[in-house]
Amino acid sequence: MDQAWWTEVVFRGWRERPGPRHRRLASAVLDAVADGTLGEGTRVPAERALAAALGVSRGTVVACYERLATAGVLARRQGAGTFVLGRPSWTAGGAATLLLRRNEQAIDLSLSVPADRSHLPPIDAAAAWAGLDGAGLDPAGLPALRAAVARHLTRHQQLPTEPDQILVTAGAQEALWLLARTGSGLVTTCPTYPGLAGVGRPAGLLLTGPDGADPAAVARLARPGTVVHLMPTGHNPTGTVMPALARQSVAAVADAGRATIVEDLTLADLHLDGEPPPPLAALSPAVVAVGSASKLLWSGLRVGWIRADGPVLATLLAAKASLTLATAAVTQAVTAQLLDSIDGPWLAAHRAALALRRDHLAAELAARLPGWRITRPAAGLSLWVELPVASADAFAHTAARHGVTISPGSASCLDGRHHGHVRLSFAGQLDTLTTAAERLAAAWAAHATDLAASP
Repeated sequence: MDQAWWTEVVFRGWRERPGPRHRRLASAVLDAVADGTLGEGTRVPAERALAAALGVSRGTVVACYERLATAGVLARRQGAGTFVLGRPSWTAGGAATLLLRRNEQAIDLSLSVPADRSHLPPIDAAAAWAGLDGAGLDPAGLPALRAAVARHLTRHQQLPTEPDQILVTAGAQEALWLLARTGSGLVTTCPTYPGLAGVGRPAGLLLTGPDGADPAAVARLARPGTVVHLMPTGHNPTGTVMPALARQSVAAVADAGRATIVEDLTLADLHLDGEPPPPLAALSPAVVAVGSASKLLWSGLRVGWIRADGPVLATLLAAKASLTLATAAVTQAVTAQLLDSIDGPWLAAHRAALALRRDHLAAELAARLPGWRITRPAAGLSLWVELPVASADAFAHTAARHGVTISPGSASCLDGRHHGHVRLSFAGQLDTLTTAAERLAAAWAAHATDLAASP
């Protein structure tokens, strides 16, 4: 293709397009890719030659190519030139609109929470308000919510519970913060969920395997006064489920009083491959359980809870009262309604939908990025993926430029062992996950090119 073809076919009428010159040129290239005029692998003109042919500065063409490379449409190959990668389906629509509004169309896979509220049953807001009385400042939480949490744990998590065992918190984050300060040190898994890094510096780390934390390691690190945080069902970020025999061993550590075992049930409702074994708290009354509405219902509720007994609960209640006085009463009332509305059939349908999304995203990534090693989660909302790089931090920045926000392994790792991983939420709709996989593939191609070109 000679220079005249490029100016007369690809860039014909480019000056009439909206926006700065480099965006006008970029939109012309995008349209040519979209309608098949420019096929995958086509080499674009050198910057100086195209600038001379179009009567613009070389800097304008450089900015155009940079923008298209960032969007995953062009790729530079050192010593060979710049080539068309193709136009991912997520760029459908006007080219100028894509380039001007690409950040507004970003997909967030970094948050392992429900993508929206469309899965929730309807609530009666008037009834929620009517159920509130007094000042709404009970540190233990609204009686209606404590009763709803107790019913939910009893019915759906194999954990018989009474309302007076429940302390309502501002999400599981506050619950863990309070519990971490009841002991002399915190032991947790590595990797762990990103928010735990702000709870406190760990006194010990439990490496996770295919079955979660090793109960022998739990026993070895247990010390009087130590708080051991575990996620036996739906470990975040790996999605593992601890086997029944291992749970019995951990429960024995709690029974012996060797440490305070805290069982995080935040993702326990979202088991995707069959019913899990009973929770640790059902095996030992010494185990303290933590839960949240964020993963099952909606993160914006910011409602969590602690299930404990006797002196432990009294100590936590006093700490809660001095820290935040009480959790917002209105969101407690809404959460109580929702928990009582999600019966067995609703949960089964929700889990089935999530399992489908998990398998869909895993398949899309495997097809486009065969070098990535995907851990198939048995529970939870995210994939834990190992990339063929020492650190995924730089790739996370590249992915963001391509319209996908991801959580690099460094956010989940407390000792540097998992920096080559990423956590990807599959909570979104199937078409959104397909688009995300396409963008990640384009981002990986750009990242690989950058790595190859680096000295």
